[in-house]
Amino acid sequence: MGWWHPALATICVCVAGCRSHATPAPAAEPEPEREAGAAPAPAGPPNAVGLPSSVVAAVVNPMNLKPYSGPTGSIVGTVLVRGPEAPPVPNLEVQACPGALDTYGKLFRAGPLRSDGARPLADALVLVTGYGGYVPEKNEVQRVVIGTNCGYPSRSIALTFGQRLDIANDSTLPFAPYLEGAPGLTVMIAPPQQRGEPVKIFPVRADFFPLRDQLQKFVHVDVYVLRQPLHAVTDLQGHFRIDGVPAGRVRVSARLGGLLGEVDEDVNVRADAPQTVELSLKYAPAGAASPLRPATARPSP
Repeated sequence: MGWWHPALATICVCVAGCRSHATPAPAAEPEPEREAGAAPAPAGPPNAVGLPSSVVAAVVNPMNLKPYSGPTGSIVGTVLVRGPEAPPVPNLEVQACPGALDTYGKLFRAGPLRSDGARPLADALVLVTGYGGYVPEKNEVQRVVIGTNCGYPSRSIALTFGQRLDIANDSTLPFAPYLEGAPGLTVMIAPPQQRGEPVKIFPVRADFFPLRDQLQKFVHVDVYVLRQPLHAVTDLQGHFRIDGVPAGRVRVSARLGGLLGEVDEDVNVRADAPQTVELSLKYAPAGAASPLRPATARPSP
């Protein structure tokens, strides 16, 4: 159970109009009985959201393919942004935790200007597509921890459909995270300094969700629930690494919710050495999305 905040008692008892901060998992589909001596059924994709396994499999492996077992390689690289510096987000209320400005204070987070006029771009979503075969997700749960400065480690979170999102909290403030547009009735709290269990969020479809917070209104994080696991989010230096990519020609794409446009590059993946790529997005203030409403996302392939 998560930690309950007294101020939310009246919210939690209502039915109509309640927002969900940790959607309860639906009842799981019972496992079919197996005859004595029969070979075990092949393991399905990770399913920590409580949906029937067939529902998850139909999204992440619609052709019912066997897991890819051929040679794989890695893609490492950097995502850059070109254009003027990111503007501040207006009217951000961070009085209770001024350190949150480091994470949420600007339209996007970028590093220092390089000699070529580009900046390393943090929080960019990177996808690998165009490969053949089915690559299963390895982990059922992705855990993130709100820092002591009241900021999430990244302003973008990429999940594979079937994964659960656990949110713990190292700060001194309570947080009540929820996915905007996701169903549910209960309000759950991530207690300060991890004095309790993390909030558990169960995405019930592959989609884009803004992650918001009932108590700390400055929070704005983009959550991408994707159909395949070959994805990453860039760190503060703009770096990313994606392992387990099937060898051969693939496409690498990068995007950021607060910017318009997307950049793609074809890469020939080899099993003997990581392939390096550098991708650049352009920030054009006149056509940029609102700081509080990301550009239209394409969450899946």
